Amino acid sequence: MAVDNQVGPYRILRLINRGGQGSVYLGYDKRLHRRVAIKIYRLPAQRAARKRLLREAQLVASIQSPKVVQIHDVIESSEHLALVMEYVPGCDLEEFLASVRPSLATVLTIGADIAGALAVARQRRIVHGDLKAGNILIAESGRVKLTDFGIARSTADSQSRQIAAASLSALSPEQYLGKPLDLRSDLFALGCLLYRMLGGEQPFVRGGQLDTRLLLEQSPRPLEELVASELIVPGELVDLINDLLQKDPQDRPASTQRVRQVLRRVSREIPLAATNSLLQEARPCFRAESADDIPPQVPADLGREGRSRLALSGSVGSTFRHRLSLLGWPARCAVALVLVVAAGAPLVIAVQGRETFIHIDEPLLRLSGDIDLPREVSSRWLVEEVKLALSEQLGAIHVTGPVGATRSKILYASGSGDNPHPEPEERLQIALRCTGGLCVFALNREHGAQHDYQQGLLFHDMPISQWRDIVRGTTSRLYQ
Repeated sequence: MAVDNQVGPYRILRLINRGGQGSVYLGYDKRLHRRVAIKIYRLPAQRAARKRLLREAQLVASIQSPKVVQIHDVIESSEHLALVMEYVPGCDLEEFLASVRPSLATVLTIGADIAGALAVARQRRIVHGDLKAGNILIAESGRVKLTDFGIARSTADSQSRQIAAASLSALSPEQYLGKPLDLRSDLFALGCLLYRMLGGEQPFVRGGQLDTRLLLEQSPRPLEELVASELIVPGELVDLINDLLQKDPQDRPASTQRVRQVLRRVSREIPLAATNSLLQEARPCFRAESADDIPPQVPADLGREGRSRLALSGSVGSTFRHRLSLLGWPARCAVALVLVVAAGAPLVIAVQGRETFIHIDEPLLRLSGDIDLPREVSSRWLVEEVKLALSEQLGAIHVTGPVGATRSKILYASGSGDNPHPEPEERLQIALRCTGGLCVFALNREHGAQHDYQQGLLFHDMPISQWRDIVRGTTSRLYQ
């Protein structure tokens, strides 16, 4: 096989990992000046199988969430397919658990982030199907991202193909029996992860092998017998894990809602100073980053003839240009003629989007003593970061308030009057209170008769990137 160190426009720097489904490389995007992770698959010989694999890749690329590793591009050649993904420095959960017995606060953080990722995937009718520790990445921000939907499938097409590719530690009873999968199969795997993180062993693996009788017929060893003596696990959390590990999918939670509710309630009982424990515990396990890596050799056909199968994200114009490039010259000329004719017609423009109207009060900042925060932190900065997180959760938003209000997007034809906005559907109060070296970022949400509250813990000497992640993450949790 001919080899090269290019995948389309991406330069390969080094091998990250080699697995049964494909190899993952560290790459560099010279156009956007960023590092990327590139997973390379060999395409199957059958045409139908190739189309199915490409369809799955495009389906997974449609997931947009900070809890899921983003796919930037899909490169196809005659023999190979490459997924170009967000590169996440740090370590995976498998590497972390090999060295650390996590605290309860860390287990809850990891579990909540995974549950949030599964909720987003469910909206796209996607089942992960291989929710093992190696597919969960711990980022330098101290948060978790789900990756490698390598055998992901639409729930409308969830027959048990490629079941053998799933890891033994992530296998549900119905997956082992070749039955259709849905979200509850991924929740079973989440239960296995929670059991392992708290108990130190996998519930259905004995001697490095899957115990199929235990998986299909028996209950695992009671978690209370495995938990370290100094670790107090609330009974509500134990009950949740037992429910997630039920043999029959009908007996498990039907969605992530109850899972996240329980994890959130248990988290509230933990002292505030312990809630940001994941980063501290995981940092010694992070992979060393080197600028002196030697590019390895990868299939040459991806560099010579690989072409993107995804439109560039970010704007309608970029998507239009991508689709136009796929047309032949006669079709392009026809499109151009239509545009010229349309340009001469009278045009009345009204930008009218479906937006969620939110009022954000002026942030409350209380700083006790002589505290030195990152220079970017201000009332406006807090509002802008909250707005970005809200856009990821809600889509289009229109913000009113004394700081960071959305500018009007209406272009009026002559004779148009004012276009009054509806009453805000929600109201947010933002507060940042700092004393000594410790800061508490708090959000209060009013929507209808309901009030929700979420807070995050920060330290004054954290880099601004960690401040940004915690502010956005706290906002996202408020809307889960």
